[in-house]
Amino acid sequence: MSRVAILAGGSPHAHDFASSGAAVADVVSQLGHEVEVVEDPDVAASMLDDVDALAVIGLWWRMLGNTYDPWREQHAYTPPAATRDRLTSFVSNGGGLLALHTAPISFDDWQEWGDIVGGAWVWGVSSHPPVGDVRVRLVGQHPVVDGLPAEFEIVDEVYGDMAIRDGVEVLAVAKRHASDPDQPVVWAHRFGKGNVVFDGFGHDASSIHHPHNRRLLQQAITWILEGS
Repeated sequence: MSRVAILAGGSPHAHDFASSGAAVADVVSQLGHEVEVVEDPDVAASMLDDVDALAVIGLWWRMLGNTYDPWREQHAYTPPAATRDRLTSFVSNGGGLLALHTAPISFDDWQEWGDIVGGAWVWGVSSHPPVGDVRVRLVGQHPVVDGLPAEFEIVDEVYGDMAIRDGVEVLAVAKRHASDPDQPVVWAHRFGKGNVVFDGFGHDASSIHHPHNRRLLQQAITWILEGS
């Protein structure tokens, strides 16, 4: 049995991260792992010496722009040097990372976070449509997607035009709209000695509990733990 920390929280204006974090905890605990959910990135970073993997689902960023005026004072966040160092060291030394849905948006003034995750949201370039029906298509073979259908549908958002890092192995794609090019929505890679998976789905608990996404998440946890 391994110990998995789940970092779930941040600005609640567009997501119920408490519900999503609890859903991820349920999915991971079904594998027999010990799970702890925390809301604060600095607290999660302080725990990393005692865990084998970290799952991240939340929004912790500077909240620049007038749109975020109502939430900025309470929820704007920049990771301090100690948190950055601990997260980088954890993954590079073999800790597993599962980055879910909004994770590439987080820590937007820390470029290396995009290197760790394998991709990052680019303000003014990246975008997503409203929550709706999404057709997912597998494009790679990997333990993370083993046994999943070649195509399946899920209700969620598709993040597109992100800055995807070289060397990631794209495992699934989807479109934001009918004329959109394929957007990478699931990928795997290694950062140093650590195994990393990005699953672009998980807007809410129902997406996390979707049978195919739940299987993907459990296989992702199993794979990232192999690097620890």
